[in-house]
This record gives sequence, structure tokens and C-alpha cells, in this order.
Amino acid sequence: MPLQSAVLVIRLAAVAALALVASGCSQGAASAIYPTADLCPPGLLAAGPTDSRSVVLRFDEPVSPVEDSYGVQPGCALSCRAEDKEIVVSFASDQLPGADYVLSGEAEDLRGNRTRFLLRFAGWNDRAPPLRLSEIQTGKNGSKINPHRDFLEFEVMADGNLGGEEVSWTSTVKAASYRFPGIETRKGDFVVLHLAPEGGSERDELGSDLSASGGVDSSANGRDLWCSAMALPDESGAVAISIRPGDQPMDGLFYAAEGKAGALDEGRLADMLSSLVSAGAWPEAGDKPAWEDGFSWKCSASRSICRGGAAGAKGASAWYLTASGGQSPGAVNSGPDPAGKAVAAKASAKAPAKKAGKKVSAKKP
Repeated sequence: MPLQSAVLVIRLAAVAALALVASGCSQGAASAIYPTADLCPPGLLAAGPTDSRSVVLRFDEPVSPVEDSYGVQPGCALSCRAEDKEIVVSFASDQLPGADYVLSGEAEDLRGNRTRFLLRFAGWNDRAPPLRLSEIQTGKNGSKINPHRDFLEFEVMADGNLGGEEVSWTSTVKAASYRFPGIETRKGDFVVLHLAPEGGSERDELGSDLSASGGVDSSANGRDLWCSAMALPDESGAVAISIRPGDQPMDGLFYAAEGKAGALDEGRLADMLSSLVSAGAWPEAGDKPAWEDGFSWKCSASRSICRGGAAGAKGASAWYLTASGGQSPGAVNSGPDPAGKAVAAKASAKAPAKKAGKKVSAKKP
């Protein structure tokens, strides 16, 4: 895992005496001579866990840990050792996967200058399973019979624990992320992250009871989790999933409103698309992020965007638009609109909504 540089650092410099030496007795001003001294504390460049029992702190010069200055929450016995410009902090027991940790301490350079740091990180998880983005719903469907709200559905691709895995989503101007708590899962499970909670009976299903949560789009078959950070962009946006914070994306989706063309302006959306491309999670036709690389669709709150195609397929051709009312959070995806896979949204618009809705609803559990 790449070490993280997002840390709070307070630098403490050792006090050094400076001598002034008057040169000669001429009528000119005396010359001040300052002896060479190292007054700069060590700078913390990057830090983060490297396995379930180790955190590495990387500085810009050789350092040593200050005795009795290290502590961590949640509490655990620690030991420290210096390795040139790095300090390795060892935990007496495994970190809790995905848990919020706060590590503090001090480092000292060869001249006695000290740096105090405060590092926040997610507990290391060496059993994190790959997640496959399976379905997304953007926008609010106001139907009284079959209402839907923004959600992301994931398929778990192996047995494991979700703790610390991270999903991020963005528009051109706003972005948000969610870090999964430590939850034991099995291959083939569906996890639904709801992004527009309304309060009331909504519950995070952290244990074995998958019917514990109520709320719009909750499912007795899939695992329901809730996040109010930000709804999905309605028309154009991107989603990226990483095995842990700071890692490259392992999967994602870029969707664009029908008719958008040309290069993406620099910003959050272009940055996320570039990260998906560089990780091999989304193909790019040219050498710069462009709207044409996305799944093109006519925005609809009554249809969801679903994963299809061959296993391992990536890019716009691996996605389709469901028929009206075809959302299936927490379950196997319903089929595409009867008019055909809607990579071109015009084709999906031809299907009669009532007929498609009846056909799809009969398949729902």
C-alpha cells in the first residue's frame, strides 16, 4: 500500500546558541558571524500501515523514535525501531480491519531536533475480497408503488472481510467517499450502499441478519449499508472502488449524459477517470479523458445502469440500461430493456414502460 502523506505534524526545533563575533576595531559596523547549526526538525514525508501489525513513518533525514512518546487508539502495546530515515511501529496484535486508528509520537534527528506527529489511518486488512460494481441508481424515483433512491450495488467476488475497502464517486465539481466497516462476507454476496437515506428504519446490516434494515430499496437478501455523504450525480459521473485507501481502483464506472462530447475539463471527474484508466479498470480511446469514453445514456430515475457482458469485461460495452422499473438492489440484475442493450440510450427509450415493468417485476424476489 502506498504510504499516506495526510498527517498532522507539529515540529519542535532544539534550541541552539548563536555567537556574535566582532571583527576588528574599525569605524565600520561589526560583522556578525553565525556558526553552522542544524535547527530544522525532521519532516514527515509519508506514513501508513504496511501489514496488519506494522506502520511505517518515512522522514526526510535519519531519525530515531523518542522513548515513551508513542501511543495508539484503539489501544495496543507498541514497539518502535529506527531504520535510517524510517521508523517502524510494531503492534502487539493485529489491527482491526477498517477500524479508525490514531497514532501519535515524536521523532528525533541526529542533532536533537524533534517532530511530533498525529496519524489517522484505517486498520490493515489482509483478507479484503475484490468487489465488482454491479448496479447503480442515480436520482430519485418518486413512484409511490415502486420508489427508488440513489444506490450502489456490489457483488463480492471472494470470501473475506470488507473492512477498509473504499468506494468514491464524483461529478465534475463534487466528490465523496465511503469506507466499508469490518464485515465478514462470502463469495456471491450482494452489498447495497444507499446514498440518499431518509431516516427511520434504515440500519447498517453489520451482522448475519440481512433483514434488519427497512427503508427504500432495502433488501432481505442483500446487505444494506447507508451513507449520507453525497448522492450520485444524476447525469454524468464516475465511481471507483479500491481495496484500501490510497490504492489504485480495482473497478469502476464512468457514465455520461447522452450528447456530451469532447475532452473533459480538468477537475475531479477527469482525475477519477484518469485513475481508472491507469489502473486498467476502464478503457480510454484517446490519450486524454473524453466524454465519449463513458457509458452514454439519457438520464432516467426509473431505470438503473447494470453490469452485463462477459466476465471481466470493462468499459461502456459492459453496461446496459434496465427497462423502466427494472431496478434490483440486493439481487441478480434484471435483463436489459427489451429494445436492446442501451449503450446508446435512444434504443432503450423505445420500450413500452408498462409492459417492461410487469415483465421485470415478476422476476424480483
